[in-house]
Amino acid sequence: MSEVRKLYLRTLGLQASNKKGARSAALQRAHEIREFEIELYWKRANYFWLLQAAVFAAVGLTWRSDSSLPLYIPVALSGLGVLTALAGWLATQGSKFWQRNWEHHIDMLEGEFEGDLYKTVYIPKSGVRWSLSGVSESLAMCFVMFWIFLLVATSFHANPKWNLSPKDLSVPDTMEFVTLGLGLATLAGATRLWRRRGGIKGNLQGYPEDFGFGEPYTAAKLAELGTNVSRVLMRREPNIN
Repeated sequence: MSEVRKLYLRTLGLQASNKKGARSAALQRAHEIREFEIELYWKRANYFWLLQAAVFAAVGLTWRSDSSLPLYIPVALSGLGVLTALAGWLATQGSKFWQRNWEHHIDMLEGEFEGDLYKTVYIPKSGVRWSLSGVSESLAMCFVMFWIFLLVATSFHANPKWNLSPKDLSVPDTMEFVTLGLGLATLAGATRLWRRRGGIKGNLQGYPEDFGFGEPYTAAKLAELGTNVSRVLMRREPNIN
C-alpha cells in the first residue's frame, strides 16, 4: 500500500484491516455522490444560462432608440448581467471542486475492490478530447467579458458626453452620477460574490511529497506555507452553527 493511500485511509479512520466493509461502502457512496454532483453541475449551469438569457432579452427591449424608459435602465440590466454571468462561472468552479473531491475518494478506494477501472483511460489515436466541464467554464468566463463590454457600451450610450472630447467636458449631471453609481454597485456585488469562497474548517493533513508523511497542519500553518502547499486532506469539523 502506498504512503499516499495509507495517509488517506488514516485520515478517514478506515485503515484497520477489519474496516474492509466500511471501505467498500465508502467507495459506493463516493460513486453515488459524484454522479449527483455532476447532475447538479449541469442543472446549475442551465439555471444561470436561463437567467442571462432573460436579462439579455430585457436589455434588448429597453435599449432601443424608440424606448421611453430612462437610459440608465439598460445600464442597470447590464450590471445585473455581469453579476449573473460571474455567479454562473463561480458556481461551475464550486461544483467542479466537489466533483473532484469525490473522484479523489474513488481513486483512493477503488483499487481494493474494483481494480483500477476508474483510473484507467483508453486514449484513441486522435488523443484526449476536450473537457465538457472545462469548455463550459471557459464559455462562462467569455460571457462575463461580454457583459462587461455591454455594461460599458450602455454606459457610454446613456452619457453622450463621455466621448473624451475636451469641448464636452462639464460638471457631471444626474445621469452620469446614476451611471457611475450603478457601476460601483456592480463592482461591489462582484466583489462580494468573489469573496464568498467556501469555508471549510478542520484538521489538515499534507500528502507525503508536500509535508512529510502524517504530519498534521492547522489552518494557520497552511496559510503560513502559502503557495508551497499543493494538496492536502482535511477532516472537517461538524458545522453546528
